[in-house]
Amino acid sequence: MNRKQHGFTLIEVLIAATILFAVIGAVSQTYRGALIASTKATRSAELLGVTPLLLDTIRFRLKFENNTNSITDEGVIDGFEFYWSASVVEKGSPPSKFSPEDGQVVNFNDKFYIWKVELTLKKQNFTKSFVFNELTWGAM
Repeated sequence: MNRKQHGFTLIEVLIAATILFAVIGAVSQTYRGALIASTKATRSAELLGVTPLLLDTIRFRLKFENNTNSITDEGVIDGFEFYWSASVVEKGSPPSKFSPEDGQVVNFNDKFYIWKVELTLKKQNFTKSFVFNELTWGAM
């Protein structure tokens, strides 16, 4: 039993392999998590770039729309397919006022409209939906 050992035993190789595979598994899970987070962040950044322009367009359409029942529109903007619909959920008029010239109470027509807007954006397999209320006023 005085022989000098030249190499590793089977147990040492198995322990080293187990440690190596555990480290490789942990690194691959970390990389996968970082890749998924990066993809989500990229989508969110793209969405944040498109949304303000689309919201301005919706507000403009609602403000100058003569139809107070419902409006729909769809299209593509910067690679995102969009679809939105809006319907009036409430309307109102300014308060009545007393006219000192003729002594009559003046009533106004409906000038204020609250719209319920449903917006859906889609790009490839990513879909995001928004529901919000928008206030418009003016002569309709």
